[in-house]
Amino acid sequence: MSAGEVDYIIVGGGSSGCIVAARLSENPAVKVILLEAGMDAVRPEDFPDLASSYPGIAYSNPRYTWKDLKASGPYQGSNQPEARAKRYEQARLLGGGSAINGIGANRGSPHDYDEWRDLGVEGWSFAECLPYFKKLERDLDIDDELHGKTGPFPIRRRGAEIWTPFTHAMLALCAERGIPFLPDQNGKWEDGIFEMAVNMDEQKRRVSTAWAYLTPEVRRRPNLEIRTETTVSRLLISEGRAKGVIARRGNVQEKLAAHRVVVCAGALATPAILMRSGVGPAPHLGDCGIETVQDLPGVGQNLMEHPSSGLVPFLKPSARQKGPLDYHIPIGYRFSSGVEGCAPGDMHMNFVTRAAWHSVGGQLGALFFWVNKSYSKGQLLLDPAAPDGPPRIDFRLLSDRRDLVRLADAFERAVSLGTDPRLSSVVSGLYAGGMSEFGKLFSTQSRLGAVVTGIGALGLDMIGKYRDKAFPHMLSNFNDPKRLAGNRAELEAYISETVGGVWHPTCTCRMGPESDKLAVTDARGKVRKLDGLYISDASIMPTIPCANTNLPTIMMAEKIADGLKRG
Repeated sequence: MSAGEVDYIIVGGGSSGCIVAARLSENPAVKVILLEAGMDAVRPEDFPDLASSYPGIAYSNPRYTWKDLKASGPYQGSNQPEARAKRYEQARLLGGGSAINGIGANRGSPHDYDEWRDLGVEGWSFAECLPYFKKLERDLDIDDELHGKTGPFPIRRRGAEIWTPFTHAMLALCAERGIPFLPDQNGKWEDGIFEMAVNMDEQKRRVSTAWAYLTPEVRRRPNLEIRTETTVSRLLISEGRAKGVIARRGNVQEKLAAHRVVVCAGALATPAILMRSGVGPAPHLGDCGIETVQDLPGVGQNLMEHPSSGLVPFLKPSARQKGPLDYHIPIGYRFSSGVEGCAPGDMHMNFVTRAAWHSVGGQLGALFFWVNKSYSKGQLLLDPAAPDGPPRIDFRLLSDRRDLVRLADAFERAVSLGTDPRLSSVVSGLYAGGMSEFGKLFSTQSRLGAVVTGIGALGLDMIGKYRDKAFPHMLSNFNDPKRLAGNRAELEAYISETVGGVWHPTCTCRMGPESDKLAVTDARGKVRKLDGLYISDASIMPTIPCANTNLPTIMMAEKIADGLKRG
C-alpha cells in the first residue's frame, strides 16, 4: 500500500475491527489499514489452543491477554475501588474476544434492540438488526426465516455427543420440573433450557472473526494492510476532525493519516484511547493533564456488565466428561425473574460439565448464573498519575438493587436444583465458592500442572466425605449454599461481596439521540461534534443485551460498516 493518507484506519482488530476492515476493503478503491496491538494467529492449524473446542485453554493463556489490566467488581460505595481491583482478562490478538472467549454465539432478546430504538437510537430495532444477524452467520443446523446460511461466521449446536451423565441428569430434572426444552437459543424468545449456540465450524473448531473474515483471499487485497503488535497511543484530531493516529510498533513510532478513523478497541480500551486524545469529560481530562479537544461527558460512563455467581457440584466419577477436552457448556437455561419492570427472560444459567482443563477441574461442574439484563452502571477513568497506563475500571456491580435481588433469587434457584435428591447418582456434594488463588496457578495448561492436579484429583476421590474439610482451602469465598439459601440477609451480603462478571463490558461510549447528554455517538457510530471519527464495538451499546456480547458486537460491526460504505 502506498504511503500517505488512506481512506480508513481501523484501531483494534478484535471481534468488530476484523469485520469493519474486511467489509470496507471489499471496494478496491478504498484503502484500509487495520491496527492491532496483539499478535496475528494466521491459521487455526498453527494455533490448536485457539482453535480448540474447549475454550478454557485459550482464555487462560496470558500470551493472548493484556497485562496489568484490573477492574473492581462489587459495589461497596466510594471506598477506593482501585484498592479492590483484580485482574480482568481482555483479549490482545487479532480476532480479539472472539479468539479466546467461551465460544457462545447468542443474539439476545428482541426486546434488547427494541429498547435501543425506544431510547431514540434510530435504525436499531430488532427488525432492523435481524438482517445483519443473518448476514454474519452460517448456521449449520437451522434453516428458517430467522437464520442465515451463507455468512462467514459458522454457528452450530454440538448435540448429545458432548452431554455427560451430569448433563442428562440435569435435563431430566428440568423436564420433571416442567421446564421446557427449546429447539433454538436464537429462536423465539421464551423461558426454557436449550443447547448453547456456539461459533464452531464443521470440524468442531472455534472460528474467530479473524479467521472468518480475514481469509487468505481478503488478506491478499492490495488495498488492505494489517499491522499487528502495533498500539495506538493517540488519535490525531484538529479543526474538529480526526485525521489519523499515532501508532507504535516496538521502538518505532509514526503518524498515520486517514480520511476517517474507526475505533474498534472494545468497551474498555476505546474510551481510554478517546480520553488520552482529549475527547471525554473535560474536568477529568484536566485532572490528567490532558488538553480537552472535545468535551464529551459520557466517555467512560455507563459501564455495564452481567453480574454473576455460581455453585460448584462435585461430580461422581461416572458423571464426568470423558475423553479429550471438549466444549463444556452444553446447556443453557433462560428464566424470568418476575421482578417488576424487568424484561422477560432476564436471567441466565449454564449447566457446566467441567471447571478447568486439568484433573481437578474435571471433577467439578458448575451451576453458573448471571443477571442477563442488568441495570447497575459503573465507570472507566484514566489514572491521573499515569494517564497512559491501564485505566481505572469500576463496574459497581449490584449498585442497582434489582440486580442484587435477582442474583440472590437465582442463587436460591440453583441451590434448589443442585440439591435435588434426583441428582444423587451424579453429584456427591454442592459448594459455594470460586477458584482460589492457589488454583489460579494451574489455570494455564502445563505438564507440571497436569501432574500436580492429577495427584490432587486422586486424593479428592479417595477421601470421600472428608473432602468437605478440604474444599474450604481449595475454593475462595467458600460457604455452605444451603445455609446461605436459608438466610436471605446473609445470602445478599455474601453475593454483594463475591459477585463477579462474565467478561461482557459494554456501553462506555453509548449511542444516543442529541437529547441524550451522555451519548457519545449517533446511530451510525459517528462521534459527536467530531468529523471523521467513528466507533464500532461493544462500547456504543446503549444498554447491555441479554446475551454473550460477541455476536451482538459482530452484528453491529456489519451494520456500521454497511453504513460507512453507503457514505
